[in-house]
Amino acid sequence: MDTTTTSAAVGPSPVLLILPLLVFLALNYATSLISLPKAIPWVGKSDKLLAESRASWACFKNAQAWLAEGYHKYSKRGKSYIFPDFTGRPTIMVPREKLRWLLEKPDDVVSVRESHFDVLEGPYNFMDPTILTTMYHEHVIHKNLFRNLPSLVEGTWDEVQAAVDDGFGMSTTKWTDVPNYDTLMHIIARVSNRMMVGLPLCRDETYLANNSAFAQDVINVMTGLSFVPKVLHPVLGRLASIPNHIHFNRVKKLNLPMIRERLAQLTADPSRKDVPNDYITWHIRTAQAEKNTEELDPTMISRRLMPLNFAAIHTTTFTIVNTLFDLLGSDPKHQYIELLREEAERVFASCNGDWSKTALGQMVRTDSAIRESMRISNFGAAPLTRKVVAKDGLTNEEEGWTAPHGSFVSVNAHSVHHDPDIYPEPMTYDAFRFSRPREEFEARQKQEQQTATSNTDTSKDMAETLKMRSAGLITTSDTFLPFGHGRHACPGRFFVNHELKMLLAYVFMNYDLQYLEKRPENQWFASSILPPMKDVIKVKRREGSVRK
Repeated sequence: MDTTTTSAAVGPSPVLLILPLLVFLALNYATSLISLPKAIPWVGKSDKLLAESRASWACFKNAQAWLAEGYHKYSKRGKSYIFPDFTGRPTIMVPREKLRWLLEKPDDVVSVRESHFDVLEGPYNFMDPTILTTMYHEHVIHKNLFRNLPSLVEGTWDEVQAAVDDGFGMSTTKWTDVPNYDTLMHIIARVSNRMMVGLPLCRDETYLANNSAFAQDVINVMTGLSFVPKVLHPVLGRLASIPNHIHFNRVKKLNLPMIRERLAQLTADPSRKDVPNDYITWHIRTAQAEKNTEELDPTMISRRLMPLNFAAIHTTTFTIVNTLFDLLGSDPKHQYIELLREEAERVFASCNGDWSKTALGQMVRTDSAIRESMRISNFGAAPLTRKVVAKDGLTNEEEGWTAPHGSFVSVNAHSVHHDPDIYPEPMTYDAFRFSRPREEFEARQKQEQQTATSNTDTSKDMAETLKMRSAGLITTSDTFLPFGHGRHACPGRFFVNHELKMLLAYVFMNYDLQYLEKRPENQWFASSILPPMKDVIKVKRREGSVRK
C-alpha cells in the first residue's frame, strides 16, 4: 500500500489540526494565570481541559448572556461571581451593593490607573509608558476644566455651528444621507480640539485625520493583543503599534510649533493674559506652578494630547451616535425631535442667543435624552474596573474571599442599567425618563408658589429640587455608571455635557431629520458594545436657518 498517497487523500490527522490551537490556549493560559478565589463561582466556565482559557475565548460571543446570568444568579442576591473576560483578564464582579466598598478603597489597594494601563495596553499604545502611569493630562483636566467651563462656551458653540454645517450640508431642498458615525466623529474631533488646541489647528484636516486614525490605532492594538499570549506582547505589541507612532509623528509635526511658541510666551511672562484659554495653556501653567520640568518638554505635551484625543473622539462619538439613533429609531408618536427642538428654541431665545452654563442647565429634556441613551445603549459593560495592587490582595470579609494581587474587580454596570427593579421598562428608550418628573415638579411648584403664603414650608420643595437635579447627565450614582462613580469619575463629563447639548440644539434648530423605520442594532464585541458604524441618517436644512 502506498501510504504517502493514502495520507494525501485522507488529509492531515485531526490531531495535527487541533494541536496548534491547544498549544496556543495552553500558552495563553500559562502566561496570564492568576489564581482567583475558589469560593467565588464562575459564569461560562466548564470542567473541561483549559477551562478558563476556553471560557475567555467563548466570552467573545457569549458575554451578553453571561453578564445577565451572573447578575440575576449572583449579583441580585448579594453575591460576587467571576466573569471570564475575552481579554484574558477574568474579572470578579461584585454586587452593586458593594460598589461603595470597592470605590472607597485607597489607590494603593485597588487602582483605576493600573487597570487603564493594562486595558489600554499602556506599554505600546501611547509612545511612552509614563503617559498612562502618571496620567498628568488627567491631573491638568481635573485642576482646570471645570473652572474654565464658562469661558469655553463661546468657542465651543462657534465650532459646533461650523462643524455641523460642513458635516450635515446646507441643502434646504433635498434630503441628504449623512453617515452618522463618520460624520459625528469628525464633528466631535473638531469641537474637542477647539478646547484642546484652539483655532486654526482644530480645523486642520490632516491634524484631525491623524488624531482620529490614532484613536482607531489604539482600539486595533487592544483588540489584536487580546488574541495573543502575553509572553508575545513585548514583540507583537511594538509591531502592532507602529501605526500609532506614524500618526503621532504627523500630529506632532503640526502641533509642536504652536506648543513651543506658547511655552516661550509663558516662560517669558507666566502671568501673560493674551494667550488662548485651552489645554496647552492649562498644561504649561500647571507644570510651571508645580515646577515639573519633565512636563514642560514640548514633545511630552504633544504626547499628552493623544490620550485626551482618544478619550474625546472615541467615547463622545459613541455617545452622540447612540443618542441620535435612539431618538430617530423611536416611534414618531412620541415627538421626541419636535419636543427637543421646542426646548432648544425656547432656551436659546431666553438667553438671547448667547449660551451660558445657566442656559445649558435649563436643557432638561436634552439632558435626559442623552442620559437615557447612555443608560440603555452603554458601550462598556464594566466601566469601573479596578486592578488589585496591594501585595496582600483585597479581602471581602462578608463573603470570605481575597482577590489576589494583579486580579481585577468590577461591577456589572450593563445589567444595572437594564434592571427593571431600578428602571421600569428598561429595554425601552424613554428620552424623557429623567426630565419628565422634573418638569412635572417644576410646573407644580410654580403653581403652588402662586398661591403660597408666608407660612409655607419650603424645606420639602428644596429637598425635591435637589433630588430632581441629581438625575442630571453629569451626576453619577450606583445606578448610573457610564462616567464611572466616586473620586475617579470622568473629569471630562462637564465639558461633554455642554458640548453635546449645544450640538443637539444646533442640529434640531437648523435641520429636519427623518425618523427611522427601525433603530439599527448595536454590536457586541466581547464585553464592549459598538454603535452602528455604517448606517446613515437623512437630514435637510430647515428653511430660513441658513446663516448669511
